[in-house]
Amino acid sequence: MKTTIQSTFLAIICTFSALIAKAEAPVTYELTIHNGSQMPISPGTLYVKDGSESAAPLGSEPTTGFIALCQTGNPTLRFQEVKSNASVKFAVQTMGPIAPGASLVIEVQATNPAAQSLHFEAMYGKTKDVCGIATIGGHSLFALKQHVSTEAIQKDSTVLTGSFKDPTLPQGMSYLEPSVCANAADAISCLRELATPNPTKAQIRFFAGYFPSLVSSLEQRYGSSDVQTLLFPSSGAIQLKLKLKH
Repeated sequence: MKTTIQSTFLAIICTFSALIAKAEAPVTYELTIHNGSQMPISPGTLYVKDGSESAAPLGSEPTTGFIALCQTGNPTLRFQEVKSNASVKFAVQTMGPIAPGASLVIEVQATNPAAQSLHFEAMYGKTKDVCGIATIGGHSLFALKQHVSTEAIQKDSTVLTGSFKDPTLPQGMSYLEPSVCANAADAISCLRELATPNPTKAQIRFFAGYFPSLVSSLEQRYGSSDVQTLLFPSSGAIQLKLKLKH
């Protein structure tokens, strides 16, 4: 009798332990990142963290790694920052730039989908310091896990680190005089030269687009085909499509 009770109790414990282990097992998703812009998207940082807010919220002071990512397209330092964040439960550095019209597929894991969110950060390659940040929230992660939905689609918002001023024509100029951007071989080089460092405290903010006068002046000097590749929307050019991996 005693042996039977012990066996039953042991079986209950094993079953309960198995259920806990199953509940804590990470959920694996398949994420497709599509570049719908006219310029390359840099390698980026992809992470899943507790809560709904990204690790680069609007109005916050940009970290050294976030500035490096948005200015150079190198995600190495940003990846290390995110990885050391206690609220981040999964992080990966994506490989290679994503060309215009191309996609990248990568696996993502969430340990507690209902209470976590997924974020992707990458640089728009032909800018001074513009990043695209795309987020998929916990409702979508949980709905996919529960098979309530088959896919979740979100698009990015474009942000500036705030470390540089918006590129503009020098004061008093209505066009690019020969002395301005004299050594700039193309439109992006000139645009970067005109985006001077911001002397005030930097804050992450939305990118609102370039001034029409600047675009027109760049077009006059470098041609429409070159300038066309610098233009992108203030949101929506990077698309995330998430599915549950079976």
